[in-house]
Amino acid sequence: MKLDQYISELLFQYDCVIVPGMGGFVANYKSASIQTIQNTLHPPSKGISFNKNLNSNDGLLANFIAQKEAISYPFSCQKIEEAVTVMNRDLKLKKKIVLQNVGTLFLDVEQRIQFEPAATVNYLLDSYGLPIFSKQPIKRPTLEDKITNQFKDRTTPLITSKMENTVSKKWLVAAAITIPLAFFAIWIPSQYNLTGTINTANLNPFKSDIKAVYAPHQSTISVAEIDEKSIKEQLILVADSTNFLEIKLDAAISPFVVKLKDTPTNSEAISTFVATEDHELHYHIVGGCFSDKNNAKKLVKQLKKDGFNATIIGKRKGLWTVSYNSFSTKREAIEVLATAKAHNAKAWILNL
Repeated sequence: MKLDQYISELLFQYDCVIVPGMGGFVANYKSASIQTIQNTLHPPSKGISFNKNLNSNDGLLANFIAQKEAISYPFSCQKIEEAVTVMNRDLKLKKKIVLQNVGTLFLDVEQRIQFEPAATVNYLLDSYGLPIFSKQPIKRPTLEDKITNQFKDRTTPLITSKMENTVSKKWLVAAAITIPLAFFAIWIPSQYNLTGTINTANLNPFKSDIKAVYAPHQSTISVAEIDEKSIKEQLILVADSTNFLEIKLDAAISPFVVKLKDTPTNSEAISTFVATEDHELHYHIVGGCFSDKNNAKKLVKQLKKDGFNATIIGKRKGLWTVSYNSFSTKREAIEVLATAKAHNAKAWILNL
């Protein structure tokens, strides 16, 4: 059944066409608009939207199909129901339902029906025959174009008048270059012997090459002899307590320092004692209070078995008080209170 065709025909006459079990297609008046990016003018039209809550049968679509196909009203409703069943099945399979000239139905990520209207048909009868108009900008000559054209018109006769002078000038330039070249071509062979070897390494290629003569360079390096006897005498005079010695070789050579032995250092014993900070535990997560101390001990034993650091923190108002754990700050106690409440909903924080 061509359900989309019947919906499209009804939208020309009615502002709402309901498909029973699916939803309603609503047409709202939309004024003329201008698309600045595409430079197009759109006439007034009907904007089509989809409302899934309008799914009750109002008889409009069923009666229209019955008249078009010459069938009974109940049979028309049955055919609509079958078509809607197929569309709902396709939507669950994440397929898009394309209604020709109406729009596209599909499910989003949240499994809600979404509708994308088609822009191929204008359902507003008052705008019949008004197409989408594409506007083109009007190009008018600017002041710069007018001035450029005026100068082009003025320079045209000047170019034609100078064509005759350029031909004669070319011949003069060619003659000025050719005559000096011909003169040097005759004069250079008469002044230089071109049959010999040409020196290409010189700026003047016709100048004779002068051969280089190698002369070895003689250099003398004087090294002052070290007086070993002087060093031994300085070492003999050194005292036993001396750790460093400054040795002088010659007046022309700077003295240098020699390390004779290491300086003994006295090492002190390093203490491995680590001072521990004493934290007083003022905040306790109370799990129960008992008049009998044996019952309190039983609860402590059970809490320790469950993984808590339970203790009896003493008597309070004549009752033995059992703590899940104790802390020095209230913040630490609050962080562990949730774990204790999961074990015992009546757990609470006591500040002593």
